[in-house]
Amino acid sequence: MERGPPRPGGPWARVLLAASVLGSCLQPAPVQSTRPPGTIVLSPPSPVVGGGVSLAPRDPPQNVLSCAWFRSATTDETRRILTYYPSAPSAPSIGPAHTGRETGGPGCALHIAGVTLSDTGTYSLLMEAPGNRVLTAVLLRVWEMLPRPMVTPNQTLVPENGTFSLTCNSSPSADTRLWLRDGEPLGPSRRLVLSPDNHTLTVLNVTRGDAGAFQCEVRNAVSSKRSEPSPVTVTYGPDSARIDPPGPILLPLGSPLTLTCVADSVPAPSYRWALNGTDTGQTGSSFTLTLTTSAQQGTYECQAHNSGTSLTAWASVSVLEMLPRPTVTPNQTLVPENGTFSLTCNSSPSADTRLWLRDGEPLGPSRRLVLSPDNHTLTVLNVTRGDAGAYQCEVGNAVSTNRSEPSPVTVTYGPDSARIDPPGPILLPLGSPLTLTCVADSVPAPSYRWALNGTDTGQTGSSFTLTLTTSAQQGTYECQAHNSGTNLTAWASVAVRVPGPDSPPPGADSGLSAGAIAGIVIGSLAGVALAGVAASFLYSRCWNEPPQAKAAPVLVYENLPPTACAGGAAPPRSPPDPGPTYETLQPRQPDVYEELK
Repeated sequence: MERGPPRPGGPWARVLLAASVLGSCLQPAPVQSTRPPGTIVLSPPSPVVGGGVSLAPRDPPQNVLSCAWFRSATTDETRRILTYYPSAPSAPSIGPAHTGRETGGPGCALHIAGVTLSDTGTYSLLMEAPGNRVLTAVLLRVWEMLPRPMVTPNQTLVPENGTFSLTCNSSPSADTRLWLRDGEPLGPSRRLVLSPDNHTLTVLNVTRGDAGAFQCEVRNAVSSKRSEPSPVTVTYGPDSARIDPPGPILLPLGSPLTLTCVADSVPAPSYRWALNGTDTGQTGSSFTLTLTTSAQQGTYECQAHNSGTSLTAWASVSVLEMLPRPTVTPNQTLVPENGTFSLTCNSSPSADTRLWLRDGEPLGPSRRLVLSPDNHTLTVLNVTRGDAGAYQCEVGNAVSTNRSEPSPVTVTYGPDSARIDPPGPILLPLGSPLTLTCVADSVPAPSYRWALNGTDTGQTGSSFTLTLTTSAQQGTYECQAHNSGTNLTAWASVAVRVPGPDSPPPGADSGLSAGAIAGIVIGSLAGVALAGVAASFLYSRCWNEPPQAKAAPVLVYENLPPTACAGGAAPPRSPPDPGPTYETLQPRQPDVYEELK
């Protein structure tokens, strides 16, 4: 049995010899290896140049006496790296193939530090145990971290329909090469030709779409690198040219103008400008002028020439004088209803016609519309609400028309009346929220104030929000809508009541029959009529009695306001609600509905 002793003649040699003799006494014949070759595991699986790697058998035999590593597929002594004795504390036996970077480890492992590309190859392990001998091998491949590749084009300025090629210069240890344009992998194409190892890319029948930044990407088991972008430019055009803005261009005298010539061309073309066929001496893609005389009118032409392709394209545009935008001057913009206002159209003297419009529609003839002989001034008499709007004048001549910016005229009016939403009477239980909204048609928008039972609440705004928490909050809510422009005021009121303890909640089923309900309605109407007659009678008595009779008025209802017929003038207040008689002429006890029950 082949074995590499650590030191010839040393004490371990005698121990091994004794073990060999003892083994021969215990076993009748030498035992051949009956164990299948083991597997050597690399850690890491893909070692990198400069790093370390460990080679270890997956399932070594039991009671291994020695582990011999060879830098070859055979057990050639000249290729032995070292022999390791797991049970002996002495150093391993170094072989001819040892580089000084290899060490043995537990489990018959071999550690190689600072691996290089030259460490790539087949490694064998011979493990010997009593009655068993196992030889196994593994291929170790050392990888390098790839450097960044570089792309070399044969040309960077390629004519349309031409051909160009790119070469990827990279490390020989690269396994794959991939080509990209503008960061995207190049798909297969009949116009793309690759060398067998993808080292060279050739593009045939070049199109404008082939222009871009080309890169190659190289990879191996441990790294991938991508080159810096290598730009390729495709020369073409110009196929055509155009001038912005397009014509014909109509300009008022004194207006600046910039013409821009646009031509799709690589490289960028050179430009020259002409007017009515005469070279202006102007170059560049833009031509700026101010139209000050009629001599500057005519046909402007640009010439775009590509020196790379020797192609030229032309474009032209017509420039003519046009009327400037007129302006409208009103004598006033806030006009009272039934008043008068006038508008003046300021325009160029070269305007032949003037047309007046309101809200974009031409004004038709009317006895209230007065025009000056040249339509220069418009006067509106007896102004109505429908005369409000945005007024314009439009001027025209033989080559152009122009319309002024809208000039708003506002007609002030109102408020003629007001209302409160929701309408009353409103019956709500305590704790209920309530929002009252006052609506009044008025220009400008009116200001609002709110009163309760004739007393100002201090609340303003078109909406009044409250929560009925006490019975003191019930009564007549009144809103006053005042227009500061017309100095007109309108009033509206609504009654808000809290039901008594015996009153059914709003919407509840009263349980009354149709006849009872009809009786209640008829009785209510009769009560209202009677109250109206009584009020009329009291009013007549109050104003027709001699002064001595007014001193002691007779109160028919307990809740009549004491100022109704009492001596002395009532303090000034807002005009009363159109129906206060029905709200105040209500006896406290007994309730009409209770009597009808």
